[in-house]
Amino acid sequence: MVRKFSELGGLSAGILAAAIALVCLFATRAPAEEVITPTLTDYEAWLEKYSDAKPDFKPGDVLTVKDLERVRPFIPPGYFPQLNFPELKMQIIAPLSHQPRRDYMDCTEKYQNQVRLTKDGLLENFVCGQPFSNGSISTSDPTSGLKGVWNYEYKWINYGLAIKSGFAVWDSFAGTHEGVKIDTEVAPEAWTSGVVWPAVSTGDISDTTRGGGNFTRVLQWFHQRIYFNNLAQVPDHTLPIPGGKDFMYKEFTGFYEPFDIRGTAFIIYRYQDTTRSDDAWAYIPNLRRVRRISAEVKSDSLLGTDATLEDFYGFSGREPDWNFKFLGWKDVLCVMDPKDDYSHSYGPNGMIPDDVWSIRRMAVILRTPKDPRHPFSGVINFFDAETWDVSYHFNIDRKGKLWKIIQWQWKYSDSFKRWGEINRGVQAMTWQHGFCLDVQQNHGTLWFCGFNCGFPNSTATHVSELYDINKLEQIHR
Repeated sequence: MVRKFSELGGLSAGILAAAIALVCLFATRAPAEEVITPTLTDYEAWLEKYSDAKPDFKPGDVLTVKDLERVRPFIPPGYFPQLNFPELKMQIIAPLSHQPRRDYMDCTEKYQNQVRLTKDGLLENFVCGQPFSNGSISTSDPTSGLKGVWNYEYKWINYGLAIKSGFAVWDSFAGTHEGVKIDTEVAPEAWTSGVVWPAVSTGDISDTTRGGGNFTRVLQWFHQRIYFNNLAQVPDHTLPIPGGKDFMYKEFTGFYEPFDIRGTAFIIYRYQDTTRSDDAWAYIPNLRRVRRISAEVKSDSLLGTDATLEDFYGFSGREPDWNFKFLGWKDVLCVMDPKDDYSHSYGPNGMIPDDVWSIRRMAVILRTPKDPRHPFSGVINFFDAETWDVSYHFNIDRKGKLWKIIQWQWKYSDSFKRWGEINRGVQAMTWQHGFCLDVQQNHGTLWFCGFNCGFPNSTATHVSELYDINKLEQIHR
C-alpha cells in the first residue's frame, strides 16, 4: 500500500573537532605484523585471481580459524587478516532475498529504459527506481562505475533513515574494555518530537561487544536523513513541502552525550541539482552561535573518530567530485542478515562481527578524488547487487596503501523485533553498524545504530522544523 506523506517514516568535521577540542591520539601500537597495508594492485590481483571462485562450504557450516584459506577468495585483502584469531567462528547461512518494495520495482520497470548519462556523468531522464540495470554494468563499459554509484545513490530507502539513540565508541587496539558500560540515553525531545517512536528507547548493550580493545570514549547522537525527490511511493515523486522540489535530501545530525559535546548539531542540504554544492550549518556550543560552514570538506575526522562525513552510508560525497571505475562483480562473504536487532562483535579489538555470514554478489567500484589535496588516493566500495548497500569500504592513502577499513552491516527492516513498528512493511535495509579500523595507527571506532533505528512515521511539521537552521540552537548544556 502506498503511504501518504503524513505517515512517512559537512560540517567540516575538522572545524567542528577543533572547536570543541575532541581530538584523541592513541600512542600504543600493535605488533608490526598486525599492520596490514595492501595496495590497490593487491586488490586488483585478488579480484582477478578469485573472480570465478565458488565456495566449498555451504549453509549450516561453521568455519573456524583453521578454515581461513577456504574463505580467502571471498574476503577482501586488508580485512582478511582481521579474522585470524583463535576464537573465530563464522556460521554460514543461505543468502536471503531483499528485493525492494513493489512501488520501487514498478518505478524501475517503468522508467529505467529512458535513463541516460550525460557527457558530464550526470543522470538524464531519471524519475524514480533503480537508474540502471545490473546487466548494463560490466568492465568493458567505462561508464559502469558511474552507473553503479547512481544505483547506490537512488537505492530503495523509503523516505530516509532515522536513528534516535545511536552511539560511537572510540577503540584503542590495546588493553580491554571489560567493565565499560555502553548505556544510551534519550535523545533531546527538540530533535525527536513529531515522530512516532517505539517504546524501547534506551538501555545497556555492553554484552553485545566482547573481545579486546580499550573503549576510551562513547559519543551519543541522533540522525535523520529525509529524501525529497525521485520517490517511488509518492504520486508525483516529490514530497508535498514548499520548496521540496529543490532538494535531493536534507540531513540532521546532533550529539547529546557526553557533556562536553552536548548540543553540537549540524544540518546539510543536498540539492536536486547535482552540480550545486551542498550547504551546511552548525551549532557549536563553545561558540554559542549557529555558523554557516563548508560541507565540501568531507574528508576530515568527525569529532576525532575514524570516520568522515564522506564515509556516511558508504559514500556521502558528490558524484561530480570523483572519478569512478567498475572493477568487476564478485561473490563476497559478509553479514547482511544479522541474527539480532543489535550487532554483536568480538575479536582481538572487539571489532569483528560475531554473527552469521552469507555469500552475496557485489559490484566492486573504485572511486578516485578529482581534488589532488584529498587525503585518499582512492576508495574501494563493495556494493550489494540487490540492495546497493555497501558492505566493505577501503580507504587508500596518498602513498597507495590501505589506511582505513569500514565493515558495514545492514538489516532487513521487516526482520526487526524490538522496534518493528517503524520498520514493518518498508522492505528496505536499515543500517545496523559500521566498524571503522585504522590499520596504520591501530585504533578504530565502532558506530552503532543503538535504539530505534529505521523508518519512523514523520509529520510534515517535523520535517520542516528539524531542518530549520534557525532552530539549531535548541539544546544547551
